[in-house]
This record gives sequence, structure tokens and C-alpha cells, in this order.
Amino acid sequence: MSFLFVKYISLEFQGEYALLVTTVTLMMLVVGVDFYVYSNRYMIKNRTETGFTLINQFVFHLLCYLILVAIFLALNYFDIFAHYFTLTIFILLVFEHLGMEFFRIFIALEKVLTANILLFIRTGIWPLILIYKLLFTDSEISLNTVVFYWVLASVLAVIIGFLLIYREVIAEKFLINKKWIKRGFYVGVLFFTATAAQKVIEFSDRYIIDALLGAKSLGIYTFFFQLANVANVAIFTVIISFLYPKIIYYVNIRDKKNVFATIKKLQKSSIIFIAVYAVIIFLALPYLLEFIDKPELNNHQVILFLFLAGNLFLNLSFASHYCLMALEKDKLLLKISILVACLNFGANILSVIYFGIEGAVIVFLISSVLLYFFKQRAVNHNFEKYEWKNEG
Repeated sequence: MSFLFVKYISLEFQGEYALLVTTVTLMMLVVGVDFYVYSNRYMIKNRTETGFTLINQFVFHLLCYLILVAIFLALNYFDIFAHYFTLTIFILLVFEHLGMEFFRIFIALEKVLTANILLFIRTGIWPLILIYKLLFTDSEISLNTVVFYWVLASVLAVIIGFLLIYREVIAEKFLINKKWIKRGFYVGVLFFTATAAQKVIEFSDRYIIDALLGAKSLGIYTFFFQLANVANVAIFTVIISFLYPKIIYYVNIRDKKNVFATIKKLQKSSIIFIAVYAVIIFLALPYLLEFIDKPELNNHQVILFLFLAGNLFLNLSFASHYCLMALEKDKLLLKISILVACLNFGANILSVIYFGIEGAVIVFLISSVLLYFFKQRAVNHNFEKYEWKNEG
């Protein structure tokens, strides 16, 4: 949801929404167990087997959804949550997960424009509609209203994604390869564990802030996070999404010249983008805060620039991350993620207790630096032993 909502809703509502998004995001990880890492990597490396990959990937996801149905039926049977709540969250989970899978598939196929149109349908249109309702009507926006529009957008994106990919699937004989799916599940579990550790780094601070400081502090923290995250979304959309399939492909064919050229382009572009965005936001922030008119935000502006510094190292680390993924160093990525996540979680508790929300963002910055350092070191070590077909 756009950070501009902060002008029209309370910081407590902002905090509640942040927890909802975080919870759904984490539940989505469980649904797919990061199977997409295996399937997309396979699709990039084996460009003539797109139909086979998609069929078997969706068979796996169908099995996941059936298990999810059983879990939600059990929740309803034991009255753990209200029936409406579980049904809504179930629908949201399934369609958000499918929508994300379509986005990842089109990125892997290097159809970035299509992927980003689907992403905009899922995450851009409905916030704009709600902003219009807030600005030009007397409508009140509740959490249920937000979820309703969110579900509609997710369903629409999935329908369009399926129609666009339908030809790729229908052209292939419907052959299920159990061995391929089992291998994908194994790799997916490794990356699921690594991603869970990564999400500890990204999201544990919010739960800790909410528990120790309350929803209002979380709303302040989330506002600056969303403002800084605009840079991350833009960098992935216009830089990383175009380049990461190329990194995996060039590593796979052992083309050293193009691997290093693509890495350099990704990292240089990320640095320039973050620097330009930081200058723009530095100049615009006083006017934005005046427009929002939430005095509580004025005393925490440093959070934004600490977030931007952390985002810089996070984006720089993606080049090494995709290199290690291409080399299939899955267990190594897992070890790095778990190590940094453990350090992050412990440090977050102490930092929030003693330094408040500023402490949490400092921990995020340090964690991002550590991710960049460990992944870069791992890539340098593995590339030294790699048998390149050309030396550039």
C-alpha cells in the first residue's frame, strides 16, 4: 500500500497493515517452499524445455494447495479462527502465490515488461483506487476493505498470467516427471530455509518493534521503510529483473567475459540509482512530511537514510547471490543466510530495547553489509576454481 496513505490513516492502522502483509508474505513462503528457484533456474539453463518445466511446476503447486486446503479445514473445524478470516486468507494466499509465480516465470523467460504489468496489477492498481476513494469520496478505509481490493487484484493478475502462458503449456505433452519434482522439492526446501532466514533479516524487526514499542512506533518505522523500499522495487524492476537471468545463463555456459560485464552493470547501476534517489528524497522529504502532517515522523528522518544505505548493500549482494545460485551452491547460500539471520535476530532485540526504532534499522544496515561481504567472498573463492570457456 502506498506510503501516501499515512496522511489519511492512523499510524496504528499502518502498523496493523504492515503486520498483515508480513504475515501473508511469510505464509506464501511455506506454500511454495521456494520450488521456483529450482524450476526457474532449470528453465533458464534449458531454454527448450519451458513447457515441461511449467507443467511439472504447477503440478507441484497443486499438491501444495491441496495440503493447504486440509490445513485451513482443520483450522475451521477446531474454530481456531473465524470462518470468514480463514477463507479470505486462503484465497489471498493461493492467488498471491500464483501471481508471484507468474511474475517469476516471465522474468526467467526474459519477458520483463509482461512480468511488471502483472506486478502492477497485483500491487499498484488497487492502492490507487483506494487513494482515489480517500481523496474524492467520503468512504472510510478499513482493513477488510484493503483485503477485499487486494484479493480482487490478485485474482485478476493470475487470470491474465494464465492466459499469457497458456500456449507454452498446451504445446507440451502433459508428462509428470516425479524424479524432477522430488529434486525440485529438495532444492526448494534448502532455499526455503535460506529464504526464511532472509525474512528474519527483513521482517523480524517489525514484530519486535510491535511487541516492545507498540503499533504506533511500528507505523513510523514502516513509513520510512516503504519510502526507502521504493528504490528496491525500482532497482529490481528496471535493473535486476533484466540482468539476473543473464548472469545465471552466462555462468552456466562458462562465459567469463559476459558474467563479469553483467555483474559490473548491475552493481554500477544500483549504486547510481540509490545515490540519485537519496538526493531526490533528501530534497523532497521536508515537503512530503509537511504534506502528510504527522509530527511523530519528524524526529526519525535518519531512519530513511539508514534504510537506503542498507538497501544499497542488499542490492549489491544480489549479483553474488545469483552467481552462487547459478553455480548451484545452494547449501552455501543457506549457511550464509542462517548465520546473518541469527546475528540479526539477537541484535534486533537488544537494539530495539536500548535504541528504539533507530537501533533496528542500524541492525538492518549491518546485516546487509554482512550479506554482501559473505556472498562476495564466496563467489570470489568459487570463481577462482571455475573452468571458464573464455577468460575475457
